Amino acid sequence: MSAKKPLHVDASTGGRGDIWMRLLGFYTLAGIRPDLDIHILVPEFLRPLAKITWGDRLHIADAKTPQMKYSYSTLGIKDLIPGILKGEKYIEPFHKNVIQDKKKKQLKDYINLFIFDVLDLFGIVNVPPAGISKTYHGYLEVVSIKFLRNISWETYSKQVNKDYPEILKRLNGNIPLSPELKIPDDVSENIVVFPNGTSRQFVPVEWAKTNLPNAYYALFHKDNEVKEFTDAGLKVIPYYKEPGDIIAIAKNAKWNVSTDSFPSHLLQTANEKTSVCITEVSMSRVISPGFKGKVIDSEVPCHPCVHLTRNVPCAAGYMECLNWKNATYTKNLLNSIQA
Repeated sequence: MSAKKPLHVDASTGGRGDIWMRLLGFYTLAGIRPDLDIHILVPEFLRPLAKITWGDRLHIADAKTPQMKYSYSTLGIKDLIPGILKGEKYIEPFHKNVIQDKKKKQLKDYINLFIFDVLDLFGIVNVPPAGISKTYHGYLEVVSIKFLRNISWETYSKQVNKDYPEILKRLNGNIPLSPELKIPDDVSENIVVFPNGTSRQFVPVEWAKTNLPNAYYALFHKDNEVKEFTDAGLKVIPYYKEPGDIIAIAKNAKWNVSTDSFPSHLLQTANEKTSVCITEVSMSRVISPGFKGKVIDSEVPCHPCVHLTRNVPCAAGYMECLNWKNATYTKNLLNSIQA
């Protein structure tokens, strides 16, 4: 029997949701390409859950090794130059997509696209082909790597759906939980909303009070919004360090609603009683082909939009996503909740 081909990847950079989609991408790849021996580094807080979820096919590393020639990055070209000069190879699944999503492109955007394509040609910075930019991010993360681009979306999607039942079962079993986690006894009779988001995904308090005043709102215990939601008379469930807390809360709920942020990516692999609300990114990029719950797509003309932090106006000039003021969006969301 021939030895497996090693693939060592530093996948520890990027948003938490992006990293979870990345793990799903590589797990799916390992199912398609059993000839690969995949070692992958993710942030420390994700490792215990990642090992339980993906560890039968992936080696979840505890530290970066010299064999990790590929590193994911969210940096611009100028910031990559020092590493490139040292012989580092990068994977950049974001930047071309961000530029392509801009409503108005500037000259520097076209220059950056050209530079990325040149660097990709020489295998220095791997970027996904433009023609598949609207497909699921977990797929883009993998096929950005040059020698994996012959894996079709159809093959990838079929494997995700084949793996889905086992992953769902695994995540509804014994997973790491924070000792501080306390789930209210009546959660099974209530809707739980995960209102999180580093950009305009975040569910506004006024929307919550008007439309789902009796729901529980699950928030990271250190979020400033814990006090904001509590002061508004809304019920809050805090969760803690272990991402498994999110899954445990959702598992016990009557139904779940999540913005298109980190909790939604966990729940897409762990819970079918979930509605995911699209606000910022294209639905096709952030919804796994294996997800069996409900998806509420954006209803506003400025969608998709470029990711910006919540303390500055979005590209269209708003501090709050227009979807939360859109009657059709709210109606579709409320109708998606299963009694």
